[in-house]
Amino acid sequence: MKTCQAVIDLYEISEIKESNRDVHESLGFVTAVALAPQRVELQNWLPLLAKKGTELSFSNEQLASDFAAVMLAFYEQCFIRSQTLTPLNLPVQLWQDENSQITKQGRLFAIGFLSGFQLIETMWDELELPAGSESEQILQTTMLLLSKMAGLNSDDPQMQTLFERLPNMVEIVNSVPTLLSALGHISVVNENE
Repeated sequence: MKTCQAVIDLYEISEIKESNRDVHESLGFVTAVALAPQRVELQNWLPLLAKKGTELSFSNEQLASDFAAVMLAFYEQCFIRSQTLTPLNLPVQLWQDENSQITKQGRLFAIGFLSGFQLIETMWDELELPAGSESEQILQTTMLLLSKMAGLNSDDPQMQTLFERLPNMVEIVNSVPTLLSALGHISVVNENE
């Protein structure tokens, strides 16, 4: 959790907190990008952590360097842990309230992940995962659980039925670090086939 905590600590700096996405949304975004089937260069995702409609900017070079280093360390940790099928270190203890309901932090992580996934979605499409394969099921389950965490509502009756069949929020939250690790591991499995 060290690198995750480093990100949270970094966002205590008012300049970073004010000019970038919420810290939990950023954690979700970087997690999605780190689990992409192919490596994504820092310059292709770091600027996207700025608040929508703004550009990533810092008052001094040291702060810019610190921000990039901490975010890259978190990216690397997610990547390495997924390659070894080790559950990701994520702040899941912040994702539920005392009534086992999803918190704002959990919702923002899921929103950030889904946003980051959009950036790398074509990489997943290019894998052409076989229908019904374990890899495809992991991908679909991940997207479904994070969509539920994000509070995405659908008018589609099939989606509503799927959401109703999902485990309760406690089970979802507890499964996310392992599920995300398995998702990132898919690229290793596909390289070896």
